[in-house]
Amino acid sequence: MNNKEKFRGLCQEVLPLINGIAEAVKRNGYEAMASLTIDGDDYFAFSIHGSDWKMGKVNGGPVNMCYEFKEEIQLQNQRQEKMTYNKASENLVEISLVYAGLQAKNEVLSSVDSITWKQLFVQWANDFEAEQAGADWNQEDYLEEIGKFARRKILEYVGLEG
Repeated sequence: MNNKEKFRGLCQEVLPLINGIAEAVKRNGYEAMASLTIDGDDYFAFSIHGSDWKMGKVNGGPVNMCYEFKEEIQLQNQRQEKMTYNKASENLVEISLVYAGLQAKNEVLSSVDSITWKQLFVQWANDFEAEQAGADWNQEDYLEEIGKFARRKILEYVGLEG
């Protein structure tokens, strides 16, 4: 008997059993997909998707009904923190642009590691926002003010100004 015929015979034998399981699932009020995995007499697993209940048997042991406890975890490096566009994030971008312009003319800026710069830029973005609270940007030039602020802070930090 070839593999096709062998499989056809198995299908004809298990189809009534599968239909019986499908009917039992519906009769017991479950509308979700059910899964059955078997491996001879030593192992089987049965579950209804979306339910935390499972039934299984391992290595000839007893048949167990189990409730699956779930708790979402996130690894530190996989947190999905989303940045929003606001005045502080705009300040951060503008400070970074000023730094990029100054770095080409002042090699000493490269002697400070990038982690330090990033931390300083965030701090300064928040400081600028706090200092300028209530500023009327219709009357003042935001780009000019953030540019002067960033230039002063960056150059002071490396001892070139101030």
